[in-house]
Amino acid sequence: MGERTPPGSYFHYPPPSAHASPHRTPSIPLDRERYLAELLSERQKLGPFVQVLPHCSRLLNQEIRRLSGLNQTSVDHERFEHGSPYRSLGQLSNGRPMDLEGWPPMQMEGSGHVHGMGSLQAHSMGWPRVQGGIPATPIVKRVVRLDVPVDKYPNYNFVGRLLGPRGNSLKRVEALTECRVYIRGKGSIKDALEEEKLKDKPGYEHLNEPLHLLVEAEFPEDTINSRLDHAVAVLESLLKPVV
Repeated sequence: MGERTPPGSYFHYPPPSAHASPHRTPSIPLDRERYLAELLSERQKLGPFVQVLPHCSRLLNQEIRRLSGLNQTSVDHERFEHGSPYRSLGQLSNGRPMDLEGWPPMQMEGSGHVHGMGSLQAHSMGWPRVQGGIPATPIVKRVVRLDVPVDKYPNYNFVGRLLGPRGNSLKRVEALTECRVYIRGKGSIKDALEEEKLKDKPGYEHLNEPLHLLVEAEFPEDTINSRLDHAVAVLESLLKPVV
């Protein structure tokens, strides 16, 4: 009769494959987890430079996704198919807690599967909760105002320049920057008489202000400023009168 495993194990008796590989290295899953933690940390540091290092960001995200999926399948495989000496990634076979460099034990679902590594890292390092192994950076919305230099060029048709034929110029800007652009202020309505009627009505208070643009963006918090800067730069180039 086979040797009984300690109480609390997944099997009352070890499966035949438990002794099939005496040279198995149970530290491999832990090494993989540490590597994933390092990747997640580097991704946080890379956040402000995503625009200037897009390929680095893309490759790093691919590696995190690959490792996250590999980590989950390998941990489950070790625990269920090969009798891993870990009851969980936070407990040794003798029941004593194991110190994973100060990491908290992984939470277990009812089925015994380990929750994604991302949740562990987010909890232990104060990052936003993750999905799919990648920190879920909060999506935020911001609006910036860009004044049109009508005081310098009072006779220039800025609205026509911004809109272009059938509004195509503004549509191209929005498609390029992925930001929404609104023309506001005095002169933003083509019909001057209609503008005069509307400017005192609720929602049209902006008609009493100088001509300006509102640029609205909705992106992850770590990239929204760079996206807005790019949109403003594109619009400023359109606001330079063509002589």
